[in-house]
Amino acid sequence: MRCLMCGKLMEEGGGILDAVFRDDPLCASCRNEWHRYEGKREVNGIRVHALYQYSDGFRRALLQYKECGDEALRDIFLIPHAARLRLRYHGYTLVLMPSTEHKRKQRGFDHLEGMFACLKLPCISPFEKTLQADQKLYSRAQRRNMEHGIVLKPGITLPKKILLADDVITTGSTLRGALAAIRPEEHCIRILTAGSA
Repeated sequence: MRCLMCGKLMEEGGGILDAVFRDDPLCASCRNEWHRYEGKREVNGIRVHALYQYSDGFRRALLQYKECGDEALRDIFLIPHAARLRLRYHGYTLVLMPSTEHKRKQRGFDHLEGMFACLKLPCISPFEKTLQADQKLYSRAQRRNMEHGIVLKPGITLPKKILLADDVITTGSTLRGALAAIRPEEHCIRILTAGSA
């Protein structure tokens, strides 16, 4: 098997870590470029469970997956944690954060659905963005104010236990927007992101 990022055979430069984490589609060298997120973050009083720091290795992989449309990378983000996350969030429904319509069409696939598929949890995409501009075009301060551009699609009923899921949390505006679009007091809400800035 070859590493999905560098293309090397797993035996090359791998060693014991590759043998232990056989399910990991990245070799030990590429995985070592990703750093666990050790900080503490909250959005509206709800703790964010972030797996990795938004550092160079993680950032490159996310860019290749999302912006270059490399769907083969979908499992590299969560697969090393999938079994533990399935247990931790058993009974929850994944509630994916929205992308703009333009980005969905440009990619041709739902990057979050692919990224979180290995958790094998029920999954819904109940939100839509009313602001269609790409967040990267805005400053950090402007992104903080974007939360009002997220609405719940008509006719959607959310389950009791929801796991808000996003690829990366930077300012938290998308998650705050999702929380503003629902009644948090009516749900048991947790937040999971692959990365955190």
